[in-house]
Amino acid sequence: MAHVQFMDEIIREYLLFRGFSSTIKALDSDLKVDKEKSFRVDKIIDQFLQFINIYDLNSLRELWTHLETHMFTKLESHFNTATKKLENAVLKMYLVNAVVNSKPDKVMDFFMKMTPDLQNQSEWKDWFVLPYVKNPEENPTFSLYFTKQWQDTLLVSLHNFLASIFQYMPTPTLMHFEEDANKIAKLEQRNESLKKSFSAINRQRARNNCYSTTS
Repeated sequence: MAHVQFMDEIIREYLLFRGFSSTIKALDSDLKVDKEKSFRVDKIIDQFLQFINIYDLNSLRELWTHLETHMFTKLESHFNTATKKLENAVLKMYLVNAVVNSKPDKVMDFFMKMTPDLQNQSEWKDWFVLPYVKNPEENPTFSLYFTKQWQDTLLVSLHNFLASIFQYMPTPTLMHFEEDANKIAKLEQRNESLKKSFSAINRQRARNNCYSTTS
């Protein structure tokens, strides 16, 4: 996915050449709200952290749903468990951040919005008491999630997960253009080199034949 931004520019240049001004405007508009950030994992992670830090639960969920719809659902079924664990971990990071920064209203808002989705998940059964627990960072049930080590591990895991997905995702033919062009160029160079080698061999044979005749 390293060439996504390069391909965006090529497409934009072509549209400009063709005079498709309205299509260029639409492309630029879509790029501004590109949730996949041109498949740059670091930018996606930054976006998750931004939504967590400003307590924007709706945008956080929209971003995850977008990735799930366009990428995660295309994975083999054995990835489902890992995907769900990461989703839950991101949501827990949101809650921890709200608690640490003394935002009880954001914690309550979270459970009001998310209870229908989470109440049947065993992983969340202990979390519904979080708004009523004093000093949850000292509570054995929650203390791990308030550590920097857990949060850093989550971010690394999410980064590696997304990077792996992007690496093995099937890509459009257009994105292979530069790679295919390089392969063709190398084949042409090899072909030219072989031609020169055959010519040299034929010249040497001709000289040998001439020498044999005169002898």
